[in-house]
Amino acid sequence: MNPLAIDSIGMITPLAEDAGGSVGCIYTGARRFDELGFSLTGAKAPLPDDLVGLERLVRLGAYALFEAIYEELAAEKIGLVVCAPTEVDEPSLTGQSAALLAGLAAASELSFVPRASRVFASGRNAIFEAFPFARVALLQPDLAAVCLLGVDSLVTKPRLQRFLERGTARRSGGRVPGEAAAAVVLTRRREPQALALLRSFGTANEPAVGQQGSPSLAKGLLAAIDQAVAHAQLAQPVFSGLVHGMAGTAEEAEELAWAKTGRAFALSTELQCVFPHVSTGDAGAAMAVLSMATSAFLIDKGVWPAAGLSCLAAYAQRGAVIMTPVPRA
Repeated sequence: MNPLAIDSIGMITPLAEDAGGSVGCIYTGARRFDELGFSLTGAKAPLPDDLVGLERLVRLGAYALFEAIYEELAAEKIGLVVCAPTEVDEPSLTGQSAALLAGLAAASELSFVPRASRVFASGRNAIFEAFPFARVALLQPDLAAVCLLGVDSLVTKPRLQRFLERGTARRSGGRVPGEAAAAVVLTRRREPQALALLRSFGTANEPAVGQQGSPSLAKGLLAAIDQAVAHAQLAQPVFSGLVHGMAGTAEEAEELAWAKTGRAFALSTELQCVFPHVSTGDAGAAMAVLSMATSAFLIDKGVWPAAGLSCLAAYAQRGAVIMTPVPRA
């Protein structure tokens, strides 16, 4: 794929209401958990407890959009592509995709081009549909940019009940419920002030998922990384950092350990690994875009002088996003 520029980002997490504060907490592993009910603690953003469902998603998303889409960009034609929870997990979204888009536009005081805007309400899987849609939308010559937004909340009582029913609550090596929103503005214009270049997005399936008694040896994740390396045309990649955009189970940690033995990391002797879930808990559909935004921020600030890799997962699907620094004048 032709590289895309990450023009800007926005973010809200349980520890900060902007990208700088959020990535600072994620990078240092800061955390703050609150009592959520059902004898569970989790990572909750600074929003009222009675703000739930669609309204909470709109409020979270508006924070990220307000930061990401600056005044000059708001005056141009841009699309909005949203990664959102499933309608099963968040019933308030049932048949409400248009309402979510309208709510986000109104709350952030922005307008988006309808033909380049869409909600993918498929939870963690959403990124695997949303990114290709955004990339194709950017082929439209009159479109300046597409904003990719991930938003989800697992901390209010309707979602917590489902969290418990699915048996994923933190017992021993399990998930911690959380919430976040992150926005990444993609553009064809690779200008010097961009944060990073998005070079490739590799995808694959993990064959061990659904096979009882079959351990995950990261075959799917390794295949996604190898595909991303090939598409980025990096014959001998050197990664400065890796963002693990999963949600922190012991199985996922083991999978990452296997992945790091792959040939793609042969020259990455000073690889830093960053784990957003430590600060945000499991932010569901927001995790992928949150990870991409974190990588772009660290590259832009020079913390990662070489390529950054974001590793994504949703049930059996695996993804790998490679970013590199923007050439400076």
